[in-house]
Amino acid sequence: MTRCASENERPSEGLGWRAPSPILASFETPRLLIRPLALTDLDALFDVIAASRDYLYPWVTWAEKGHRTKAQTAGFIAEQAIVLEKPDTFTAITLAVTLRETGAIVGGTGIHDVRRDTASAETGYWIAADHAGLGYATEACRHTISWALRPQEAGGMGLARIRIYCSDRNEASKHVIEKLRIRKEVEQRADYWLDTLGATTRLGWGVLADEWNCSESRVREMLSE
Repeated sequence: MTRCASENERPSEGLGWRAPSPILASFETPRLLIRPLALTDLDALFDVIAASRDYLYPWVTWAEKGHRTKAQTAGFIAEQAIVLEKPDTFTAITLAVTLRETGAIVGGTGIHDVRRDTASAETGYWIAADHAGLGYATEACRHTISWALRPQEAGGMGLARIRIYCSDRNEASKHVIEKLRIRKEVEQRADYWLDTLGATTRLGWGVLADEWNCSESRVREMLSE
């Protein structure tokens, strides 16, 4: 997103970021355990998506056609497991958002559109309909950013920058990002298509590693004042 055609057609090595090996993708928050998906999650993940489909659509683009069968969900989980085995070709991963107390899957997060030239990636999140409004999306997003920006020698991905996008019509998602108090960088009119709403305004935010306190999962004081 927000990358010009010449950059996509003729990508530069730039910073030449590479994923750590192994990729350590499990981390805890006060109420959540965020971890890689496993095949034992098949039934739970399928059921929570099916129950939340109408709530997630159209904001989550895969909610209408994705995970319509357990075979599709199983294939998706297997793809995520393969990602962890191939750090040299890493470009994205989806992680399960689970409750620490019960282990129940209540959503998803992760990073995608990893750009090696700028050591940057996009993050996103979704929370099940029956767990919405409890602050889990904000909590998951904060700590996913910390994991993504934390140095690799400290167990993170060692990225230099994280991006987040949403439609201006997605009030819930905007509210989550605004609570993070990171910099708003993008406002592109009629640039974010939603099947039921048409072309909406794309909003984007970004934060650099030296602007984010990974230990406390928040922007540094110089940005929050």
